[in-house]
Amino acid sequence: MTDSIKVDFKKTEKEFYFPKKIEVITVPEMTYLTVSGHGAPADAVFQEAIASLYPIAYAISMSYKREDIVIPHFYRFVVPPLEGLWTSKTVPEANEPLRKEELIWKIMIRMPEFVTEEIVEWAKKETALKKKQDFSQVKHEKIKDGLCIQTMHKGSFDDEAETFSLMAKFAAEEGYELIHKDFHHREIYLSDFRKASPEKLKTVLHQYVQIKPKEKEEQ
Repeated sequence: MTDSIKVDFKKTEKEFYFPKKIEVITVPEMTYLTVSGHGAPADAVFQEAIASLYPIAYAISMSYKREDIVIPHFYRFVVPPLEGLWTSKTVPEANEPLRKEELIWKIMIRMPEFVTEEIVEWAKKETALKKKQDFSQVKHEKIKDGLCIQTMHKGSFDDEAETFSLMAKFAAEEGYELIHKDFHHREIYLSDFRKASPEKLKTVLHQYVQIKPKEKEEQ
């Protein structure tokens, strides 16, 4: 690979970023920079979490320009889109507005497999010195979603319930059942929701599933 070529996961692994319909997919273990928290996305703590991820991601992606560090197996890469894992402290009632203040989230950016915890700690330290900012909340995590259904949601986050209903219907018809892990679902933000208008947003949705046990199918 030449120095001018950057790996772009959106192009090399399109199946995880551009579903054309509702489909079943197995998501392997991947490496992430993460920040965990709770509360509404409009809250300052959520915005600060996003703002803390990008400097670390870019510090790692641009590390090849530095002479004081050599990352084993490094290759140049395009910083992937922001992602989020979401659940809630309470289960919303049918037709009840989502209580955004009760949301629990893990906001994150995928990293190449060569990114270790030691590299993340180096990037945090270097970036903190440069920006005079605390990045202690940024963590290195490996996350495996496993068996999921996914689809593309177009439009406002407030309308996601309609897409989730279609996903649940698809799962039932195809012999799967939705399951809740540590989180209810994953979102991959192909649009910058801080800048784009709600109706133009494109968000990949993942929900965890398992094959429906035979005894349930027979009921």
